[in-house]
Amino acid sequence: MSSKAGGFAGVVGAWLVASACGSSSPAGAGDDLALDASAATDSASDGAIGAWTASPPCTDAADAVYATQGLAAGPRGSIVRCALGDDLSVAEVQSELTSSGADGVTAQTGVRVVKLAYRTVRSDETPTVSTATVYLPAVPRTLPAPVVLVGRPTSGIADDCAPSKKPRPEPNLALPFAARGFVTITPDFAGLGNDGVHAYLDNHEAVSELFDGASALRALVPGDVVGAPLAAVGYSQGGGVVLSAQALEHATTGTRTLRAIAALAPEWPISVRSFGYEDVLRNPDRLTVAAGLAAPAVTVLRHYGFLTNRMGLAHGGDAFPATERATIVEAIESLCTVALGGSLNGRQPRLRDLVDPTFRQQVLACIDGGPGCVGTGAAFHHWMQSDYVTADPAGARVLIVQGLADQVMPAAGEAACDVAKLRAEGVEPTICADATATHDTVLECRIEDVVAWIEAVITGSPVPTCGSSSLPACTR
Repeated sequence: MSSKAGGFAGVVGAWLVASACGSSSPAGAGDDLALDASAATDSASDGAIGAWTASPPCTDAADAVYATQGLAAGPRGSIVRCALGDDLSVAEVQSELTSSGADGVTAQTGVRVVKLAYRTVRSDETPTVSTATVYLPAVPRTLPAPVVLVGRPTSGIADDCAPSKKPRPEPNLALPFAARGFVTITPDFAGLGNDGVHAYLDNHEAVSELFDGASALRALVPGDVVGAPLAAVGYSQGGGVVLSAQALEHATTGTRTLRAIAALAPEWPISVRSFGYEDVLRNPDRLTVAAGLAAPAVTVLRHYGFLTNRMGLAHGGDAFPATERATIVEAIESLCTVALGGSLNGRQPRLRDLVDPTFRQQVLACIDGGPGCVGTGAAFHHWMQSDYVTADPAGARVLIVQGLADQVMPAAGEAACDVAKLRAEGVEPTICADATATHDTVLECRIEDVVAWIEAVITGSPVPTCGSSSLPACTR
């Protein structure tokens, strides 16, 4: 079940009721969808293609991948650490898919797991290193091997929360595509698991690190056999990352090789009202537990990630009330998402306990256009505004997958508003709405539909249907 580790699932577990998946047209990924050879020719390759290997020359121990301090200087996408992991047979891959709820996806190849660390940049262009999990198919669909970039869900900021530190992270969006012959990479993003602090919900930073991960794949397997990224898929926080990748691909890479973007229950920062942020500021007396499953944790993680990276580690807690600062910082630095949410609900009972009053007033003054828009709050507000992105009408096609029973990223408050933004900016997304899926269950309910849709788009095949195309109106 995806509720074990992904997104904000289980922050207040008793509030979430497990549900069956809604009905849909059977659109599971079958055995006969082959990638046209021309689909992988967007690679930068000009020379002869070498022989494929799913066992690249990696010699580091798994734990060494996270020892990256002092290694950031160098070309973006270059690899600084690399460790080979499990080598899964086709039968083992199918078993993994079945156990994770992706039994509607048929494995066509065995898969090698690789953990690596590669050079990238922060949003201010400061060199840094991100760790990641890579899945290499034993038999790629074609050569150069096509790439699917994967945006991971929120896991927290504490180093032990890095998804790549798990043998196979849950929920696993990468393995279903690797099982179909794609090369996949799921970055942790800089500062999560290695030195530094993850810049939570920084659109520009996450996109740079995602595309630098594609470069790392080309460096990982010798012989110029890894091609261009043709698709990107993400869940929760990762859904927001891949929507930003659609918007920023050309500005970031100078190309448009992505053809398909799939965002499941996306957490995409597009306004001050995203994830209930403005409501947290305007309702300090409200009970933390009543503010929703995501808003308290999103608020503290985003404040801490911004202040630590832009103003230094000593200032990471400056947005928290002085009386609560040490407690909140300790929780952020030691707890993953579910436990962090529980800690905030129990130890900071009202929203005023999460945000320093001066910082709150400064940010609200910026939102309202008042004279008090100064100081640290103004710096944070300016960063939020500058980090919003504009969808690219010439970019990849977009699929939005949303459970209508989602209480973490509610359809009316998040996905419906994302769709309105995309349409206003010239992108008409395909919508797959599941009437009964929650934030916990939408991935396992719809992963086979997502795989089938992406395969169809990049091969030029008829696009399958998936659930309903209706979302509620945006309520922001």
